[in-house]
Amino acid sequence: MWTKLPRRSSKLARYPKAPEGRGPVLEWYQATIDSAILSGLVVSAIMFVLMCLRDRGFDWMSTWWLWIFVVAPVILWPLWILAIHSSGISAGADWLAVKKGYIDTYELTDVRVEGASGGLAWTLELTDKKGVELSIDAADIEANQALWDLVYNGILHSVQRGSAKTNPRALDKLRLR
Repeated sequence: MWTKLPRRSSKLARYPKAPEGRGPVLEWYQATIDSAILSGLVVSAIMFVLMCLRDRGFDWMSTWWLWIFVVAPVILWPLWILAIHSSGISAGADWLAVKKGYIDTYELTDVRVEGASGGLAWTLELTDKKGVELSIDAADIEANQALWDLVYNGILHSVQRGSAKTNPRALDKLRLR
């Protein structure tokens, strides 16, 4: 990521608790309102530039309803981001948990990377030996470097041990060769 996110109070966060019978939560991540608002402002700025390029100037600004495309992202984008990422992510030494459940990171049978080929946004799809499948935005895990380290170590172990299947994009993006 561009900058390291400040550590938030775990008392205020809503991340999954440690699965029963597993080790404690070592790291967690949850989207924050300030990062959601900042991304909404970025989307609005992009929309402003696109409108200017499309109109080859600022004439579009006199049409009131076109401003909806510029102003709406500031309000709607943060709400959308927080709705999707409201529950957070947590990880222990050998597990990764999201709202839907948890996966054993050292017992993976399938590691796939799907998404944009340009590398801007991609999804990590993991399956463990129990058949549990998780699909998660890689940017969410990478937002906390220590969280990413825990997950990556499990992925690397599963792939290097030879039991986890991968796709070519996973080999390249995660540098698993």
